[in-house]
Amino acid sequence: MIIDCHGHYTTAPKALETWRNRQIAGIGDPSARPKVSELKISDDELRESIETNQLRLMKERGSDLTIFSPRASFMAHHIGDFEVSSTWAAICNELCFRVSELFPDHFIGAAMLPQSPGVDVASCIPEIERCVNAYGFVGINLNPDPSGGHWNSPPLSDRHWYPLYEKMVELDIPAMVHVSTSCNACFHTTGAHYLTPTPRPSCSASRRTCSPTFPRCASSFRTAAARCPTTGAAFAGWRRR
Repeated sequence: MIIDCHGHYTTAPKALETWRNRQIAGIGDPSARPKVSELKISDDELRESIETNQLRLMKERGSDLTIFSPRASFMAHHIGDFEVSSTWAAICNELCFRVSELFPDHFIGAAMLPQSPGVDVASCIPEIERCVNAYGFVGINLNPDPSGGHWNSPPLSDRHWYPLYEKMVELDIPAMVHVSTSCNACFHTTGAHYLTPTPRPSCSASRRTCSPTFPRCASSFRTAAARCPTTGAAFAGWRRR
């Protein structure tokens, strides 16, 4: 079986983006925010968005199963507060679950976390438990920079992140380390932000002196697993050096 461990729902029906834009517009006035019930996406719309895109390409390329998570650039944890991120994550995760129900032989979910700058990462645990226990998800997407390009969170080896690692070990799930949209003009989202920050855990693992807290973290969570996508260009550069 060929499994693609890095799939995103980049082709979700337009209604999802429209709802999100309304949510963002209502950040300054919570009473103007749309209700979750106002988002209407039918199963037929989901089928069409998948059959003509991801599923078609999977069949053409010979892959069998995709670990499917919400669109990474849509996570945008720097926008709004925890309530905004929590609502948005729940919506996006449910859509991925619905896709996995419609195409159980081809897609299985991985959860977007409701991270928010300055908020304890333990606040993400209820959504992780919901997605794993109720939806059967097999992993999570962990954003090491919820600020969106300003990098004011501790390194992933810091105790700040331990509540998530503890839950990963308990549930026996891996994390895919994945940034989201950059709001820092110095870092283009896909041209720089995706290529430079995401490989940082790999750098720490291969060169332990990069992070003095890495050995303690690694010894504390020996069974925790992480996947670091979009690292190709960075590793190519390291090899050249």
